[in-house]
Amino acid sequence: MKKRWIYLLTAVMLAAGVCAAEPVVGDAAPLQADADGFVDGDCSLTVYPEDPNKEESDRFGEDLREADVVIDLYQVAEAVKVQGYDACRYDVKSGYDLTIPEAPEAGDWEALAQEAAKAALNGSASGTLIQSGISAGTETKLDAGLYLVIARGRSLTNTADYLTEVTQKNEETGEETPKFATVANSRKNAYLFAPQLVSLPSRTADENGVVNTANPGEWIYDMDISLKPEQTGRFGSLEIIKTLSSYETEEGVEEPMTCVFEVTGILDEETVYSNVESITFTSAGQERVVLDRIPAMAQVTVREVYSGAGYELTVPGDRSTVVAADEVASVDFENIYTGEQKKGYGIKNQFVYDENSGWQWYSDPPQSANGNQGTPRTAAQ
Repeated sequence: MKKRWIYLLTAVMLAAGVCAAEPVVGDAAPLQADADGFVDGDCSLTVYPEDPNKEESDRFGEDLREADVVIDLYQVAEAVKVQGYDACRYDVKSGYDLTIPEAPEAGDWEALAQEAAKAALNGSASGTLIQSGISAGTETKLDAGLYLVIARGRSLTNTADYLTEVTQKNEETGEETPKFATVANSRKNAYLFAPQLVSLPSRTADENGVVNTANPGEWIYDMDISLKPEQTGRFGSLEIIKTLSSYETEEGVEEPMTCVFEVTGILDEETVYSNVESITFTSAGQERVVLDRIPAMAQVTVREVYSGAGYELTVPGDRSTVVAADEVASVDFENIYTGEQKKGYGIKNQFVYDENSGWQWYSDPPQSANGNQGTPRTAAQ
């Protein structure tokens, strides 16, 4: 049987449409039905995470291959031949509360795919899973019907690990709509896939790009489809652990001691993270600070650029580590008091842009100066 490529690049290509009551057109072989009226014939589906025929520069390539995408297939409906016409309709399976319009448009199929994914992945139609963990590019033999295609990372076996929600914004109205998506992860990036509905057999798109089982032309029983994922970066965190072995007091008065760190992250020979952080002590002991949203797999170097007046590192030099996605890497520093009576202090400054007020200056400790807004803002602020 001849194969056809169906590229899932736009919403109009998400699936084949339902039948319309039209007589047989053209010389192509018409649909055949079994004794129960279901469409007869062997079908197959091969799914690729991205178009393998794209230019190399446009592909996600090795990073997407590292994500090890697999496919789960759910049968949403059986295909029933419409008596007297070379067309079919769908007999929706139990667990799916789907109403398929007689003349569906692109937006209809997108919404139906979302509803089908909700039913399949939240359990009400989980029994319709017919193939799980199919390697990308593997041909799967199937009966005629309507199928839900779910792409995920092979290692993500629990629904909660690979099902997420994204926000789709309407560029014309500005309205934001939550949508289901599934995830496959490489070490650096997450790949988001929209659920897709595919009809087997199907027909080629009409002049408007709409796929409908009543379109003229030959039936396609064996299809290769290419998905179109979105790539988004993954992040990790870095914890700087600081130990102060001894602490200076002057005539019983404890003076705050501040250490300042310069943090730089390099990924693929580019600087992807740069920050300055500080830790303040009022007694001997251990303090720590956590820096978030550092790009995953970045090589992070931490340099103590100020060790506090009268203090020094027990082990001089920078500390380096690699930040992994969704994990907290750490580096350690230890300072001791040198015995020298020195005065010194540190200030942590933070500049935050506000759409209404412009740049705002925060500091820790707060400064008695025009424009200072007090202690630095937290993420919640």
